[in-house]
Amino acid sequence: MGKRRSDIGRSLTDQQRRAAQDLVANEFCELSSGKKLTKDELAERIGISRSTLYEWLKIPEFNEYHRMISRDKLHAHGSEVDAALIKLIRMPEPRIKAIELWYKLQRELADVHVIEHENESKLPRKSDAEIAADIHKLAEMVNGEE
Repeated sequence: MGKRRSDIGRSLTDQQRRAAQDLVANEFCELSSGKKLTKDELAERIGISRSTLYEWLKIPEFNEYHRMISRDKLHAHGSEVDAALIKLIRMPEPRIKAIELWYKLQRELADVHVIEHENESKLPRKSDAEIAADIHKLAEMVNGEE
């Protein structure tokens, strides 16, 4: 079973947790009227240097905490995504990709990839006796009996 966000967060400082939350908010363009901040601007907002932020981004627990916050935020928008998908399906000319996506999400449709080999030999298959005779002939050639 995976770790919980609170468990991962305990190994981080308050400032690191805030930095991870601000990184996610920035990725969702929530910090400054729909525009992403630079790493320099984020570091200044958090009260750390840019190099400290980059060092924190190398810490596995920090990254895991950051990913957990991001996934939680994404899941919070699930109903909006569902509504947009239904809107596309209900259009006078429904979007086939939207319908396909809906079926995939319901696990009723899966991508199937068929691989065909063009290099398959068109020659007739040899019988076991013919193969045995060829092997015997090769053995004679290798042993210098021919």
